[in-house]
Amino acid sequence: MLTVGHQKIDALALAVVTAFIGGATVLSVAVPELLPWSFVALIGLAVLLYAVARWEITLWAWLYVFSYGLLDWPQWRVRVTGFFNMTVPRFVFLAVMLAFGLYFLFNRRRVRYDRMVLWVMLALTVCIAISSTTTGWTSSVPDVRSAPYFRFLGSILLPFLIFFWMYNATSRESQIRWALILLSVFGWYALYIGYLQYAAVMGAGGAKAFIWPAHLMDPTFGIHVDRGRGPFPSAPPQAVFLVLLFFTDLFLIRKVHGPYRAALVVQAVLTPPAIFFAGMRSGYVAFALCGVVWCLWADRGRFGKTKLGLALLAGVVGAAMFWTNLLQEKRQVGGIAQRAPVTARFALLAQTWEMVKERPLTGVGFGHFADAQLRMPRSPATLVGATVGTLTEHNLFLNMAAETGLIGLVLTIAVFWLIFAESRRLNRKLPPTAAGMLCPEFVVLFWVAMVNYLTDATFRDPLWDNFNNGFFWAFAGLVAGYNRLLEPQPLDLPYAIPALEV
Repeated sequence: MLTVGHQKIDALALAVVTAFIGGATVLSVAVPELLPWSFVALIGLAVLLYAVARWEITLWAWLYVFSYGLLDWPQWRVRVTGFFNMTVPRFVFLAVMLAFGLYFLFNRRRVRYDRMVLWVMLALTVCIAISSTTTGWTSSVPDVRSAPYFRFLGSILLPFLIFFWMYNATSRESQIRWALILLSVFGWYALYIGYLQYAAVMGAGGAKAFIWPAHLMDPTFGIHVDRGRGPFPSAPPQAVFLVLLFFTDLFLIRKVHGPYRAALVVQAVLTPPAIFFAGMRSGYVAFALCGVVWCLWADRGRFGKTKLGLALLAGVVGAAMFWTNLLQEKRQVGGIAQRAPVTARFALLAQTWEMVKERPLTGVGFGHFADAQLRMPRSPATLVGATVGTLTEHNLFLNMAAETGLIGLVLTIAVFWLIFAESRRLNRKLPPTAAGMLCPEFVVLFWVAMVNYLTDATFRDPLWDNFNNGFFWAFAGLVAGYNRLLEPQPLDLPYAIPALEV
């Protein structure tokens, strides 16, 4: 017989909603000028609560990551006296933090801190926070004044929190599909902007009219205005993203069918030229190294070594055909012979060594490389290319050694090693014949992302790149989460009461 069930009302959820309504009412009475915005915010909260209940929770993390490519508008900044400036992505992060908090609260999900990598991340975060607090949250060098807090917030604290949330929220295979398809959708926008920027740089003046937002072509917005830097303030984030996009397309082409598969093939064909438009030599190196990883481990049963040999042959033939271009200094035509950046990096390496010798354990202070550099004796070697680009160390690990000492360097290396260990354990648990999204090729795609990130980190300081830091650590959170899910889980059943013998 059909019966009408009773809807269970969570007392905690009801208390939270009541508190928000009461707070909005009190605030509106105390400060009448906030009307109607206080209740507009209440409506927004209601929408957020509904989305938390009905929407895939991990999508909130990707919303934050992609906001750096879509919503990080320079004119939309709120300057807060005595606090960090607020940008659109930081406001988005507050919404994401609330969404994950409500998700864990209402769904009574267990929050785990059961991985060594999480503890080392916490130690590294505390180490950097202490360093920044001791030496100052702002730099005395105007060009990089925001270095300590900007890099700590956007590339350390927030990405590590995203990793923690993703690790705890990973629960089903479909979350991989959501992440990678969103990546490919954003890829169309990055390709669109990159192609138009390159066309404008090469003389097609009408191309600028189709670029949105218009500040992407503003010379005062970032650097590398002579390259296809996409929706970012510099070319490196575009190059790093596009390298990952190409191999994501290769992965998805094997897993999806229909019209979208054809679209992915087109996108994969369009991506290598866009990497060239970005004009980053580190991007070329990363593309080649990631290709080796993909061919040797993802294509083991698909003539991987043959594909690798053909790719190397094509690279040699291409280099021979365009050898004249390669010997030029102009990045727009493929030149890789610029010597000034290389000379500057050797000068920075010498300066880094002096800083490490001065303070080997604690460093000169997170975000204070430029301050320490200016205190050094000036010589022709240290004056090479005195621009913003050469005021900071162009290597993640050398930078951590200089700014946070051996303590920060060891913790940084440990974080990467431990997350790689998580991925290796996950790879061993997956059967080679797995046909779904969670398969050995997915782990190889993460290895590609890691090689891509670390290659970029070898030639520049990636802590200025909030977008790719956010994406990498969200991706890593998924990998660690799936590794946890595939481990033997205790049932936590109560012990049976033994029967009394008579």
